[in-house]
Amino acid sequence: LLALRQALAELELEGGVAGRGARYGANHARLRGGMEALGFRSYVPAEHASPIISTFFYPRDPRFDFQDFYRRLSARGYLIYPGKLTQAECFRLGNIGRLFSADMDALLAAVPEVLREMGVASVD
Repeated sequence: LLALRQALAELELEGGVAGRGARYGANHARLRGGMEALGFRSYVPAEHASPIISTFFYPRDPRFDFQDFYRRLSARGYLIYPGKLTQAECFRLGNIGRLFSADMDALLAAVPEVLREMGVASVD
């Protein structure tokens, strides 16, 4: 019950459901925009995208290996969804929880570092 009480207090401080939803939406916009700026293609069209999770196609570069990408991001403290839900070669990034714009920016800085380490020259 103490954890629930704390969670409700934090929700209220953030402006309730609307405030929390606004942060999730901002996280999604920042992450999607940043990933697209890196050359990633979004799986879900913008008009149908949810602020909860963002899905991107794998880079077409043959040196891209999702398991390696996953391991390298995990080693830096970024846990991304390890599986895919579609037949398309894509991965998902969460936008919710105790994540803020600085977290999105840090991930967006880590992704190109990991791709360089993997020898992935092109994302598109």
